[in-house]
Parts: sequence; structure tokens; C-alpha cells
Amino acid sequence: MKNILSIRELTDEMMILYTEGKYSDALELVEQNANNFLEEATRITFWKLCLLSLCGRADDVLSVFQQGLDSGLWWSAVQFQDTDLDSVRDLPEFKRLVVVSQEKYEQVREHIKQDHAILLPEAPTYGRYPLLVAVHGRNGNKHSHTEHWDVARRKGWLVLLVQSTQPLTSNSYCWDDPTQGLSDLHSYCERVSHQYLIDPERIIVAGFSQGSGMAIYAALSGTIRVRGFIGVGTFIDRPELLVPLAKQAQSLRGYFVIGEKDHTLDKTREIQKILKENNIQFGEEVHPDLAHEFPADFNTSFDKAIKFILEKQK
Repeated sequence: MKNILSIRELTDEMMILYTEGKYSDALELVEQNANNFLEEATRITFWKLCLLSLCGRADDVLSVFQQGLDSGLWWSAVQFQDTDLDSVRDLPEFKRLVVVSQEKYEQVREHIKQDHAILLPEAPTYGRYPLLVAVHGRNGNKHSHTEHWDVARRKGWLVLLVQSTQPLTSNSYCWDDPTQGLSDLHSYCERVSHQYLIDPERIIVAGFSQGSGMAIYAALSGTIRVRGFIGVGTFIDRPELLVPLAKQAQSLRGYFVIGEKDHTLDKTREIQKILKENNIQFGEEVHPDLAHEFPADFNTSFDKAIKFILEKQK
């Protein structure tokens, strides 16, 4: 009996085939496993659209797109800028479906509410929880990478899994507007501070990809008072936005987990350059074979990050 893949394993195997140009094989893999992840229908349906397009199956793209919309799914029009869809982009029916999807997005966007989850550790011995604010990446949600951030809960940290109010699809969000992102993060932190006794000297904001960029933006801004930040696969579209914030940031430390095969590496280095120029201390660990993902042993990475951030400045 064949083992059932996890969504992470499915994603990894699909991306290997995709990178090798084996689009038909990638599509077959996705279709064979789609029913195991009904909660991921938005993401998996979009994968199908892209792979069908790359396989030259335009009629099937339109059929799957329509079925997705009929089942209640939707995607922001920006999602359809993906070059994988170039073969169908100019088809009148595809354009019509994009408009329908965007209309659904517009309707929902006005009613998006803040949402978050809590990973609660055992009660601290002296009454106050250290707090880790975990920020998902672009196209993610509050549940993204929970298995990685749970390492903090196991070490006694209360983990606040935040979700952006900027939707991209019916099940994913982004931090494209950092001002709105700051407002969201401030509200989440205020809420958890009223619900639990939080140690103000041990608050850290962490994130993956665009979520890491948002975490650093929030930390530098001072909108949420944190001891430091952790960035994994760090990305921000316009690093220059950090310059005025970095000039006024104080008593802040950061830690980067970096993959040398990560396509966001150049952006990470730009961010680090800005931090250096403004005397903001940060540590890093570099993984030669790591791409845009968490390292396998994130437990050790987390320990190193916490030790560096909480270390008394000399």
C-alpha cells in the first residue's frame, strides 16, 4: 500500500518535476493526490491550471477554472500574471473567468476579518509567557509552517500565528501593503497581551519569506515592541522601505536563516546591508544546499536565534 503524502511532500515532489520540465508527470502527481487535501483546493486547483497550461491543454484549463469558481474558489487577478499561464492568457474565455474571479475577490475583500491561532505551551513557572509572533509568507495563512513554529511552543514560548487581512485567494493572504500589515500585527499583539501574561522582555517576531520581511518591517518600526526578529528565507520587495525605520530603531537584534540556493538571497543581503549601515546587530546561519524553505533541523536554528537575540548587548 502506497504511503499518503503530506501536503509538504506533495509540494516538494511536484516542484522537483516542475523544475525538471516534467509537467505531465507533475500534473499526474497532483491529480492523484488532490482528494487527500480538500482543504487545499484553492492552491491545488491553481497548480492544475498552471500545469495544464504548460501541457498545452487549453480546454482543460478553462474547464478546471470554471469548476473551481463554481465550487466557491476564487483568486485575485494578480495571481494570473503567472507566466505558466501564458498559453491561455489571451483566450476570451480565460479573460472572462479572470474577471469573474476578481469580482469574487473584490466582494470578499471588503469583509475580511482578522484571524489568528495560538500555540500554548505549559504554563511558565514564574507566571509570564515569552511570546513568538509568527508571520506567514505570501500566499500563506495562519496555519502555514505551524509544524516549524511549534518548536517554540515546545520550548515554552506562546506562539501567536497571525493571518494577514490582505487576501490573494480564498485561502491565502499576503503582506503587500505594509501599513495595513502593521495595523494587523499591532491588533493581534494587543489582543494576546490582554488574554495572557506576556513577558515584555521576551517578545520576538518571526516570519518566512514575505512574512519575514513584514516581521523585520514591524520590528524596526517600533509599532510592536519586540526584542528582535527571526527571518527564514527573508524577502521584501522594496528593501529601501526599511531605511528610515532602521535609522531610528534601537536595542534590536535579528537572526537570519539563509539558504545559498534560495532565490530570495539577493533581497536578504540588501536587507542586511541596511541593518549594518544602521548598526543593528544580527546573526546568521548559512545552509549551502537550502533553497526557499526551512532547514530540516529548525530546532537547532531556533535555539541559536533565541540565544543571539536575548544575549545582553555589549
